[in-house]
Amino acid sequence: MDGRGLHHMRTRICVTEGLEPFPARTPLLRALDYFMYAVGFVAPLALLPQIFQIYSTKSSVGASLPTWSLLMLSSSLWFLYAVVHKDKHLLFANSLMIVFYAVIVTGLVIY
Repeated sequence: MDGRGLHHMRTRICVTEGLEPFPARTPLLRALDYFMYAVGFVAPLALLPQIFQIYSTKSSVGASLPTWSLLMLSSSLWFLYAVVHKDKHLLFANSLMIVFYAVIVTGLVIY
């Protein structure tokens, strides 16, 4: 398969396996769908203290470059998965995570 029909395959799988469409049909699940956008925005904010610590102290003591690099790679793969599956929640959250991880990795390399 050349990849052009993956989205249609996923739609067909959702229909045949009884998975919920996006946005969901019921109000409660639809609210959960939209709540996940907030989670996708708030979760990356947890990285801000690490960013501030690295850049304000100009020190990367206690932070591991391999760990943050692997986390950035992991988010990049989730971002790619989200692009292929056209999943807006994952696209949004992982794009922010990649940016913040890149800022941290850059700070670790500089300091």
